[in-house]
Amino acid sequence: MNVLVIGDGARAHALCWKLSESPVLEELFCAPGNTGVGLIAECVPISLKAVHTIAAFCEENDIDFIIVGTTHTMSIGLVDMLNRNGFPTFGPDMGAVKLETSKAFAREICQNGKIPMAKSVRFTDEASAKAHMEGSELPVVIKGDVPVNGSCVAICKTKDEANAAIAAHFAAGDLEIFVEEFLTGPEVSYCAVSDGHIVLPMTSATDDWDPEGPGLYRGSLSPAPAVTPEIEKQIIQKIMRPTVTAMKAARRPFKGLLNARIILTAEGPKVIDYKVRFSDPEWQAIVLRMDGDLIPALISSYDEMLERFDPFRWQPGSAAVLTMRAEGSKATTENIGIAIDTIEAEDDDIVVYRANDEKELNITASGTDLADVRKRLYAAAKRVLDLVR
Repeated sequence: MNVLVIGDGARAHALCWKLSESPVLEELFCAPGNTGVGLIAECVPISLKAVHTIAAFCEENDIDFIIVGTTHTMSIGLVDMLNRNGFPTFGPDMGAVKLETSKAFAREICQNGKIPMAKSVRFTDEASAKAHMEGSELPVVIKGDVPVNGSCVAICKTKDEANAAIAAHFAAGDLEIFVEEFLTGPEVSYCAVSDGHIVLPMTSATDDWDPEGPGLYRGSLSPAPAVTPEIEKQIIQKIMRPTVTAMKAARRPFKGLLNARIILTAEGPKVIDYKVRFSDPEWQAIVLRMDGDLIPALISSYDEMLERFDPFRWQPGSAAVLTMRAEGSKATTENIGIAIDTIEAEDDDIVVYRANDEKELNITASGTDLADVRKRLYAAAKRVLDLVR
């Protein structure tokens, strides 16, 4: 079959890397892709916003299945349009993508589904939010309903910090904000595939995996060490399945990849927010552990046939990713490519995924000894910098 991936970052590279192993695959395309993707798929120079051009490409190239990997492209209706025109597409439609793009909607789904989450209060004006801070316990989390003009989540340890964050959100154009309790405990993410009715669990990941590292990079580890089999069971039963059920009840059935960011509190797992896509950098670690063909699960999501699909299989041990930048005047596309080829040849367990600006690299490795994985990742990152320089 002919498959088209929509995306340009490291997660698109990792997805294409995994899809390329499938025995059912004939041709693999990626729009627009990047240099790393171009080694395993045919990159198509189409903008992520050009929905009608993407549809025309699918028609002209007999595309059998499309995987949409960016929230923005989902939000402007690409999944809806492709499915409406007879092109089977993996990913949530415009109704379901709101689970990521609107904090207010996500809270409504959690309330309706009795899904545990952080307590919060909603405000539509700056004065009321600041007045609320007079009696609030600290620290607090300040977040807007949707990201506006670069506004982001702020963890505030003092009232002055909270008031400044509140003012910044409204100044940036936020129409409403949430003052949310600060949850304590390990932060993890959990992924699953849904067909709108049932959930096919995947696995966990965490960004907080190397507290003793040099602090030069961000990264991710899968599975998250704090997610024991019992906690994973709680996450599936109390968060993932109720989310899909609540979305169905809201007449916004969720079909695609469901990714919940969770704090493992003393009272149990609680949701911080959701993502509705393959997410950086945890997806790069997850895909390295995955055994078997990914395509049948994604097609089963579209066909609403996941009940017939066997559980995902995982390689033993862990996989980790370091995200780094190869900076400097000598960090050309060619030199970076040579450095990647060298470290992958020196350690055949190392896989490097590239982001769309070409200088951001996601270096991954797997193994049963996490200390060894960590050592090899940092050695590979240093080797890249040395080779580029």
